[in-house]
Amino acid sequence: MRAVFPSTTWPTHVSLVTGVKPARHGVVANHILNRATRRAEDLTGDPIYDADALLTAPTVYDRAAAAGLKVAAVDWPATRNSSALAFNLPFFKDQQVFQTQTSRAVWNELSAAGFPVERQGEWALLPKRFMKDTMVAEVAAHAVRRHAPDMLMAHFLCADSHQHLYGPRTPEVYWAIEHIDNCIGRLLTAGELETMEGVAAAWPRERFGELGLPMNHRMLPDVVFEAKPGYQFSDETAGDDENGAPKYRGTHGQRPDAPGNAAFFMASGAGIRRGAKLGRIESRDVAPTLATLLGVPMPDVEGRVLTEILEG
Repeated sequence: MRAVFPSTTWPTHVSLVTGVKPARHGVVANHILNRATRRAEDLTGDPIYDADALLTAPTVYDRAAAAGLKVAAVDWPATRNSSALAFNLPFFKDQQVFQTQTSRAVWNELSAAGFPVERQGEWALLPKRFMKDTMVAEVAAHAVRRHAPDMLMAHFLCADSHQHLYGPRTPEVYWAIEHIDNCIGRLLTAGELETMEGVAAAWPRERFGELGLPMNHRMLPDVVFEAKPGYQFSDETAGDDENGAPKYRGTHGQRPDAPGNAAFFMASGAGIRRGAKLGRIESRDVAPTLATLLGVPMPDVEGRVLTEILEG
């Protein structure tokens, strides 16, 4: 993709959303000379101008809002106080600007949701922008879940920042790109893939506890999906040729509480009371029950001893 000139953040991002060159949209640099005041002005972080004072061409989100659609933006340049955005946490670099120019409704909403909005200015600094990018993904995911926008704009920073700090094509830059890729992966789990045919639900990493899984295990993915009845997930791309009858008509992996997924348990042998019946038990109950029959201690387990089937 060929960028516009100058190929700096504010002109290029405005061209992405207006479809025109800086000559038409009016944002001609990151840093400009204000000839009226005879002072240099830094546009990055939108410390001075609202969007309608900078842009001289309509954006795609202006058009979308006029058509009755909702657009959300997180850290997108040149969006300060844009009336066309249904949800907007702009890309500010100064904490005071964050607190005074972010919509009060958005600020209060994110504060109530537990986001560290008081750290935005600090995390916008070059060395800490990987933290900022992580939060951008989380805020964008929140916006997807809470506001269901028709379009979402999110701007990640650390690849740019690490190239400034370490130079292009350095190990730090490749690490930053991988970090952003992971951030986008978490964002995509916020609702987009969940709406696909055959997907019943999705659990991002921060919700793994609901499934009894650890959040930070190195062998787990960023998200867990559940298939709807009549569907299954596969590593293959061959469709019915690979997954259809007669090879497979079912698979493993659904939640244990899903209808029809209860397992069958029967115990027989020394120490087991004949004819005893059990209600619903957990698979975790088997180990402490066997330990009791063997006369060995098994403390600190999650299951219980099935005393109702034991003799004596």
